[in-house]
Formats: sequence, structure tokens, C-alpha cells
Amino acid sequence: WTSDVYAKLPTQPPLAVAKAISTMLKMGASMDSAALKSGALAHSKAIASMDSKGVATLADYTAINAAIGHMIASVPASQTMDVYNAFNKFSLGKDVGPYMMSKVNAADAKAAYQALMDFKDVVKASQR
Repeated sequence: WTSDVYAKLPTQPPLAVAKAISTMLKMGASMDSAALKSGALAHSKAIASMDSKGVATLADYTAINAAIGHMIASVPASQTMDVYNAFNKFSLGKDVGPYMMSKVNAADAKAAYQALMDFKDVVKASQR
């Protein structure tokens, strides 16, 4: 959380980034309000409970991920894909992916990615 890499991404023209963010905002506006509230409260609780390094507890992290899953599942899959496609145009995996991988343990990163893919499948199965 203290790395400056987050301030440098994505390395794209501001208007292109704004258009991609617009697809995210449209998706968010379509989300179930109860799911959004749950997600906001989970994030707020986690922020209030972070340790001195800005790391949330496992319970808070789990609650955030569950809330995100419910929020995403509350919108049509087509909107989720609109957001994916908007950011996929940036081809961030070609430059950002290798850079980020160089900053972590590769086995941990691959395990985290597999967990993300499993999470995606669970969300997709419950998506409207």
C-alpha cells in the first residue's frame, strides 16, 4: 500500500482512462443498493481496523471480498464484461503484469490469481 506504483497506473491517456472509469461508474449505478451499502460498510470497518502498515484483518478482507462478489453478482454479466473490455484495451498485462510479478513471490501471486479465478466463477454462477 505504500508503493508509488499505484499512482503511476494505468499508463494511458487521461481521456481513455476516464472513459474506462465511466463504464465502472455505470456498473456501480446499476448495482443493488443493499449490496453497495454492505460493501461500503465492509470497507469502512476494514479501514478503521487496519494495522500500522495499512493491512486489514483477514476477517475484514474476507467481508470485503464477499461484499464485492454480491455487488458484482447484482448486475448483468454484460456490464461486468463492459468494464473488463474497457480496461483490457489498455493491455496492462503486457507491462504492468510482469512488473508487479517482479515485486512479489511468484508462487504466492499465482495462488492469489487462482483464488481470484475461483472467486470469479462463484460470482458468475450467481450473477443475474
